[in-house]
Amino acid sequence: MGAKRKQTYWISAATLALIFGAFILVFRDALPEIAEHLRAVPLRGVLALLAMGFVYETMEAAVGLVLLRRRKPDITLRNALELTFLGVFGNIATMGAATLPMQGFYLFRRGLDAGASVGIMASEYVLHKASVLLYATLTLLLGGGWLRGSADGLARYISIGYGVGALIVAALTLLYTCDWVLALALRLLNALPGTPKWSGRRTRWGESLTRLNAEAKKVLLVPANCAQGLAVSMAKLFVLYSIPYVSLRLIGCTALTFAQAQLLASVMLLITSALPNVAGVGPVEFAFLLLFSQTADAGAASAALVLYRVATYFFPFLLSVIVFLREEKKSLKGFDAQSA
Repeated sequence: MGAKRKQTYWISAATLALIFGAFILVFRDALPEIAEHLRAVPLRGVLALLAMGFVYETMEAAVGLVLLRRRKPDITLRNALELTFLGVFGNIATMGAATLPMQGFYLFRRGLDAGASVGIMASEYVLHKASVLLYATLTLLLGGGWLRGSADGLARYISIGYGVGALIVAALTLLYTCDWVLALALRLLNALPGTPKWSGRRTRWGESLTRLNAEAKKVLLVPANCAQGLAVSMAKLFVLYSIPYVSLRLIGCTALTFAQAQLLASVMLLITSALPNVAGVGPVEFAFLLLFSQTADAGAASAALVLYRVATYFFPFLLSVIVFLREEKKSLKGFDAQSA
């Protein structure tokens, strides 16, 4: 086993250990109650949750597939799924620093140039953020009255989530599609130091922004492409928002209807997207307990949170490690750039 592969194993194991240790530390007082709830969950229930987590990642891949096939018609769902899991691995193991480079290299090895791949991935992120806002709006319009009556003090969190989410979508859309914003960004790059080191960076960053802008326009400014991406992204969120309901049911909490759980889950992601996180940890746990502890006791809500994170975080991360190591092995063997 090469040194790089060993390093990957160690990074993955250390990431999981740190996250697990942080969880134990935060919930140490409620651990006996959480363990009691979890022991009552049947194995088939856990397997169903894991299946839902995988379906969510598959739907995430389907969004990428819709956008990528416009430029590369021969790309498959398997390719898109591998690309998605590389994103999962990058977001957790490298705290997001290597996500786009890994995904860009994966697509480059399959015949898509770096500018196009980064532009498509950036457009997918904008569509995801927009779909979170749209889904939350729809659920609040349908069930906002119930939420106001059952969960006080959430208005400020929802307002912050909307404000930050809308700002991100607007700022990135302008940067990716408006020529004058791109020109402003390039002028700001020109203000960087004139040393050889910074000159090289300025050139690379300017070229990347220009290519990204050109590709993103073909997604975000084309109504058919944008609408198709949003539709699949909304379907993806429906799967994700169903997992808290199933988790609570497995714990024995039946206070929420399916529609109410969908509403709370949509608000949860809205709040989560507005808060800073490290490797995807922190805001989700805070928002989940803030919302679902309104209708379940602390122990049950915490146990449901464990199930939710196993399905949406730990299990996908384990799969992502397998995908990353497979791709690394292919790369080391000189994997054919045009292979599927």
